[in-house]
Amino acid sequence: MSRVQVLPRFRLLALLALAVAVAPAADAWILTGLGTNNPARVFMMVGNGAGLWQNSATVNTVSVTVPAAQVGSGVAQTMSSNSTQSQSPYDNFAVCTPPTQVYVGAAYQRRFNSQPANASLQVTAPANLVNANGDTIPISEISWTVSALGGDPNPTAIPAGTFAAGTQLLTTVAQGTMRENCHTFRFANTALRPEGTYTAQVTYTLSAP
Repeated sequence: MSRVQVLPRFRLLALLALAVAVAPAADAWILTGLGTNNPARVFMMVGNGAGLWQNSATVNTVSVTVPAAQVGSGVAQTMSSNSTQSQSPYDNFAVCTPPTQVYVGAAYQRRFNSQPANASLQVTAPANLVNANGDTIPISEISWTVSALGGDPNPTAIPAGTFAAGTQLLTTVAQGTMRENCHTFRFANTALRPEGTYTAQVTYTLSAP
């Protein structure tokens, strides 16, 4: 009897979208006082990345292998990431504990008061995770909780949620601020699935129109 393996795996791709007018206990962080910049700019990091305001092409993966005896049991499975990002790019403060926690942060600076007051942090996902045989798992089987090390009174800096097909607004980032916390992803495991490795890619974007 072969071991049934269901491996929901999806990649987190942090895309930097610059479109400004000039061209378990949910502690989290909303950092203020970043001020303005010339030119206006946005910054986002999901998983591993470079320093604040720097570009990075890194794409991290979160995955889980469901034991044969638990496939479709309804017992949610915590996913693990290959991200090693534990510190904030803002001040190197220890925020997350990889591999179960994935760092997510977003910052926005404008140049003029006439420019947008907020940037939008969104995530876009496909309808399903798919294996090599074309079998599918709904993307809504993947959700995330939020947390962070240390104490802070802003549990909804980047809220918890569940992926859905299409684009979801996660939060808005006010001018001169940075929002950051850690996401722990979970696979709901609510139904029996054919054996295979199921993959999908979700895209995070931050933009200020």
